[in-house]
Amino acid sequence: MARVTTLPRMWWPMMGRPSTRLPYCPVCGRTSPLEQHHVVRRGAGRLFDASGREVPKPTVTLCGFGSNLLDADGRPYCHGLAHHNRLHFRWAEVRGLEEPLGGLPCPWEGGHWEYLLLDEPADYLTALGMDGWRRL
Repeated sequence: MARVTTLPRMWWPMMGRPSTRLPYCPVCGRTSPLEQHHVVRRGAGRLFDASGREVPKPTVTLCGFGSNLLDADGRPYCHGLAHHNRLHFRWAEVRGLEEPLGGLPCPWEGGHWEYLLLDEPADYLTALGMDGWRRL
């Protein structure tokens, strides 16, 4: 049986990229509670490569649990912000590096994760057109 890709194209650039697992939230710095957030939502569909293998969805460590937006003190959890469309991620390709480390291999060659933190919710395609993206 042939496997059919059901993942919308807007998510393809992030698929198969490295996950980021840290002992703290890379957005706000909290050390607990922490969860792995799927950068491409699990229910968004599936992507298969040319050989028929499913391409994994990357994750990033974020503070919070479930889709809870605020802690008991009213401070936002980054995982909740992501689920409420106020925190977005994208993969930024790095091209044309001119030996940034004096000819040594560059640890970020190929690309890196970036995030955009918003005051108000925005859909992903709108967020991609906004300024303010920061390296994760």
